[in-house]
Amino acid sequence: MKYVQAVFIVMLVISSNVIAQDQLPARGPAAERIEQFKKVRLMEVLKMDEETTIRFFARYNKFEETLRAIQKDHNELIDQLQMLSKSNANNSDIERAIKDIGMSEEKIVETRSKFLEELKDVISIKQVAEYVVFERNFNKNLREIMRDIAKERWNRQK
Repeated sequence: MKYVQAVFIVMLVISSNVIAQDQLPARGPAAERIEQFKKVRLMEVLKMDEETTIRFFARYNKFEETLRAIQKDHNELIDQLQMLSKSNANNSDIERAIKDIGMSEEKIVETRSKFLEELKDVISIKQVAEYVVFERNFNKNLREIMRDIAKERWNRQK
């Protein structure tokens, strides 16, 4: 019965996340599948009950949406810097762009810190710690898998 409830919650969270993502640039089906898998794994690792899961993912989805918007702006600033450096712009324009990038990076760190603080209202401090470790390990494992796939493709082409 708990398994059925967990699946229902996952579907509810995923559907609400898909609706929220409709307003964002398309990320592709592979990214969505990875995000869905990540959420299922998070539920398993954090061992949350129904109510906590709903509250956690409401904050998590909002955080992810905010972070994606900030990172999009951050990438646009870096693109601007690239154009400035290629166009031999004056140093003051380049310095301003670098300062804007730094402020954007601070905003990313601030957003993450605020999210971790807000999580303390939803899950225990131990679960917050497990979440932080999970994020690092999940992203690290994902990069390793992608590297292995690229290596495998490279070897097949030889």
